[in-house]
Order: sequence, then structure tokens, then C-alpha cells
Amino acid sequence: MYILLTGPAGLFREGVEALLRGFAQDGEVFASNCLTTSWPNDRKPDCVVMDGDCLRLASDELEAARRHSRTTPVIVLLSNAQRQHVDELIAAGVSGCVEKSASSELLFSALRLAFAGGVYLPRSLVAASLHEPLAAAGAEADALRGPPHPDPHLHLTPRQIEVLALLARGRSNKMIARQLDVSEATIKTHLTTIFKALNVSSRGEASIVAARMERIRDAQVDKAINGHVMAGRLLANMKSQHFRSGQVLFRKGDTSTELFYVEKGTIRLSELGIDMGAGTVLGEIGLFSPDHLRTSTAVCKTDCEMKTVSAPDAIRFYYQEPEFALYLIQLIAGRLQADKSRRA
Repeated sequence: MYILLTGPAGLFREGVEALLRGFAQDGEVFASNCLTTSWPNDRKPDCVVMDGDCLRLASDELEAARRHSRTTPVIVLLSNAQRQHVDELIAAGVSGCVEKSASSELLFSALRLAFAGGVYLPRSLVAASLHEPLAAAGAEADALRGPPHPDPHLHLTPRQIEVLALLARGRSNKMIARQLDVSEATIKTHLTTIFKALNVSSRGEASIVAARMERIRDAQVDKAINGHVMAGRLLANMKSQHFRSGQVLFRKGDTSTELFYVEKGTIRLSELGIDMGAGTVLGEIGLFSPDHLRTSTAVCKTDCEMKTVSAPDAIRFYYQEPEFALYLIQLIAGRLQADKSRRA
């Protein structure tokens, strides 16, 4: 793991650098005064942590943050997390904003979420959206209301439902566009329409309203039930490994310590006589079973490219990504049922 920290030299940067070294452990942390058009030392980091208080003073660095966030997770540290500024950063592709008054554990949580492909919002803004009234000039009643409940007769198109469901899961505009295979400009247009329909002014408020909408919950569940989970996106920051044809990944009865995501090639489950190709997950039953033992032998039928997920990371994804959790439950149940049918 390689983390790039940017900001003015001094006690604050030194303190954050020390925290990041503890987080990265065997990884590397490099501190730089600013983010420029090219990566320091011409080396692309796995994540960037920025002193966000400098962004309002340096337009060039803000533009660099927007450009780099398209390919690398960016976490911004802010003294004062103002809703409009945070929304602008998230819309630009930043993976999270963390207040400087937050604990180190919250910073680490934001980093883990960014590595998993999610977006972290400051707790103060989330709490404000949940509990604080939304002021509206000249209307005392509006000034005392919280985030609106969804209108049961509200009309959103199927595509807008998809966009809102992804926004409610903390996805940035860039990630939503990539997942739906459309441009970011199209997503911005959809969000403008959605915000107007929901009578909200920020992503946080829209997420809260979406959580109350049955259609959004149904869309998220349907996506998981039908297997449309972007495992490749979740594992994007993990290194791919090459496996040769004939190589044994694991044997029946072995202790299970990881699961696999197949990017290229075909895997044969010997005892079951099943071939598994690109886009599939395997090794999940042993990982989540009480005895943590493999239930079959997996052999590379062809040369393969795969990403491996350790048990701790798999558990993290399970808790952070409800859709992924439901997908795994369905996957395990389906495979156990198929195995029972073969034995009958």
C-alpha cells in the first residue's frame, strides 16, 4: 500500500503522516507540499490524503484533486465541513471528507471505505441532515421541518431510481456513471431532476429520503438478488494474481483463509464437476462456514487472472456493502442447494 499525503509542512502534516504510517503498517507514506499535474516521483499512489483547507486558496490544486480523483481514491481533511463545499468535492469524485476534529479511527474508517469503492461523509453533516431543521427564508414551518418524507405519488423514471439507489449507497457521480455506463454529465442531469423532485438541496438529504423510499430499497435488493454486484469495483484496489493452468487453488478439507474473484480464465471444482469463469466468486462457503474448511478442490482449468480477498477483508465488505452481503448469502444458498440436488 502506498499513500500520498499532501499539505503544508508542519506539526499537523507530521501528525497525520504518523497516523497513516500506523494504518499502512508495511506500506509506504509519502508527504508532499501539494498535488500537481504529475504524481511525485512519477509513482501512482493507492490513495491520496489532502489537507483540504488549502484547496480554497489554490485553484490549481483543487483542479489537480478533481483530475486525480478519477483514477485514485482521494480523502480530503477539512477544519470546517460545510455542506456546499463537501457536496462539490463529492460531485468532483472525491472519495470522502473527514473533519480534522475527528478521531484517528474515523479517518481509518474513511480510508477503508475509499479502498472498498465507497464514499465517506462527515458525521456532522450526516447528523445535521438527520436532526437539524432545514431553514427556508420567510417560512417558519419550513424552517422547522427536517428532510422531507417521500411523496407516495412521486414519479421517478426507472433510470432515476437506479441513480438514486446508487447515491444512497454513497457512490460518487463518477462511480454511478461508470456502473450505469453513461457520462458524468448525464448523472448530473438526473441528480438535478431528482433533487428537485425530492425537494432537497444536497446528496446527504437525498440519501436520507431515499432510505425511506420502498422503491429504492426494492431496487437495491433486486440488484443483489439478481447478482448484479460489482465485485470487480469492490476489489479494484487489490492486486491481481496470475495462476497457471493445472495449478491447485485449494483442496477439499483445507483451512479456508480467503475467497477468489475470477477476472480471466476458468476454474474447475473437481468433486462437483463445475466450471467457473470470469466474473464469478469462489471459496466463499469455506470462508463463512463454522469450521472454515474447504468443501471442494479448485483447479485452474486454464491460465487465470484472479484477485484474492482475505478473510478480514471479506468480512469488511460483508458489513460495508449490504448488496454484496445479500449476494453472498444467495450465492452460498444456491450452491448448497445445487450440491444437495446432485447428491439426491
